[in-house]
Amino acid sequence: MPQLQLPIFHDGVNPITNDIGYEKRDRAIVYYCGMMPIFSHQEDDLDSFRTITCQLYTNGSAGQTQIAEAFGIKVQALKRWVKRFREKGSNTFYRPPETRGNSTVLTPEVRTKAQLLLDTGASVSQTAKELDIGYDTVRKAIADGRLTKKKDRAKR
Repeated sequence: MPQLQLPIFHDGVNPITNDIGYEKRDRAIVYYCGMMPIFSHQEDDLDSFRTITCQLYTNGSAGQTQIAEAFGIKVQALKRWVKRFREKGSNTFYRPPETRGNSTVLTPEVRTKAQLLLDTGASVSQTAKELDIGYDTVRKAIADGRLTKKKDRAKR
């Protein structure tokens, strides 16, 4: 038969649950199960923080609401982290973010053609349609300065 265990933490430990707590000590966060330290990381190490909070939840040691309230984070953020943790593993937060790389659609050749169309007075949507690329691709290239519209050049 399970025995009731009293929460036993030393002074300065903030409880997450009756069994799990954490303490900020010398710019580090130390996690405890009762009196025993179980994990620590530097206070500015967000990747380790995400990893331990996901582990606490997925292992059943703490609920999402308990973790969110203890650290002042949004439950929705924790849910996103847990989903990523479950899908990609425990080292997912330490990997560089996955990107599609450099512009795969707006190559230098396509950019030159797009600029010629814009210089002749074509609209963003006409340019995108003519080159068979997305409207947002052209719009974003104009917004970040890779392309310029005829009107923009006249203003300068």
